Amino acid sequence: MRLLELHAPHAPELTLVLLHHAGGSAAGYRDFLGHLPTHWRVLALELPGRVHTSKQRGCRSAAEVMELLLPVLESEVAGHYAVFGHSMGALVAFELVRVLERLGRAPLWLGLSGSPAPETGPPATEQRHTWPHERLVHFMRRLGGTPEGVWHHPVLAERMVRTMRWDLEVVDTYRHPGGHPLATPVSLFAGEADPLVPPERIRRWRAHLHNAVAFHSLPGGHFYLFEHTADLCRRIVHDITSSRPTSS
Repeated sequence: MRLLELHAPHAPELTLVLLHHAGGSAAGYRDFLGHLPTHWRVLALELPGRVHTSKQRGCRSAAEVMELLLPVLESEVAGHYAVFGHSMGALVAFELVRVLERLGRAPLWLGLSGSPAPETGPPATEQRHTWPHERLVHFMRRLGGTPEGVWHHPVLAERMVRTMRWDLEVVDTYRHPGGHPLATPVSLFAGEADPLVPPERIRRWRAHLHNAVAFHSLPGGHFYLFEHTADLCRRIVHDITSSRPTSS
């Protein structure tokens, strides 16, 4: 587990925890920093097995991810905090907050972006981590988010595919265990032209939420957040601020 502290003011008012997409890394959130309050601590968490950590094995289940994330949250985050995750990061954030609510350590706010709501019962999606190499490469190129030049470097491309395969196993083997909807205030985010998770699939999260405070649809595809970072961050700040207790 890698922790990237993007901003660490003295006595921060709030810590914003960011969780990356499948195949991504904590560094992908660096551009967020210029659009977030200077009195917030910004903490990006990164799963093992990224491209730059070629000797690490990635996580292969949501349970394994929780085993890594929970101790980090307990040791690194104190006081008011919020959580935002995109794609795989949204699914991880949802499961993380489910556990934190049971422990009495829920965040002020949760942002779920670019991820379909989890299903119960048998797998609702194909097990993409079992796809052959060529099919996975085609999926990644069609989805975008990976610089095209990467595919001209065989070693780097192989590492990217390996990382994506591990991350997709976390996503596609996850089963929602049921139980009460989240009590934490939640905002939902979607790319209007996302070919992987269209906005109507994002809205289905409401079945798992007691307090869905906002739904935001922004221009762009699956990686809209890197094209409209300023607008996204403005909405994140507004929703977090609106969710804070008036006495704080």
